[in-house]
Amino acid sequence: MRRLSCLFVSLLALAAASLPARADFVRDFAAWQKLGPDGQAAYSMALFDVMTITVNDDPFTAARAAGLRACALTLQIKAANVAQAITKFYADHAEAHRATPFIAFNGYIERGACAPFINKARAELGLPPMKPSPLPKDPQP
Repeated sequence: MRRLSCLFVSLLALAAASLPARADFVRDFAAWQKLGPDGQAAYSMALFDVMTITVNDDPFTAARAAGLRACALTLQIKAANVAQAITKFYADHAEAHRATPFIAFNGYIERGACAPFINKARAELGLPPMKPSPLPKDPQP
């Protein structure tokens, strides 16, 4: 099982190196489910890693990265935790099954569990707090 995870991560890294930064090969909940638990963990951790190292000389992005790193250390976030949060987002918001896993990550990790850490980093840089995540609206009857 570990070898399969390593292989998947290696293939994901090779694909990332050969293409511009894109993670949209998993475009919705159906594609997310097809990854299976190991693939979901690898994909979600790659997403988390990119969000914690990308700064682009922008204070908002730097604060997000610093906050996510502090969140991961404090809450001891593992790849499986991030994958579970993404899956839970989809379960809680059936109307968002067409959304990418990034939207789920943004809703339940970045603007959810890690929001206090990101807002602390933003405050330290003199930035305003993040706005709450615009979660999908429930379908009208």
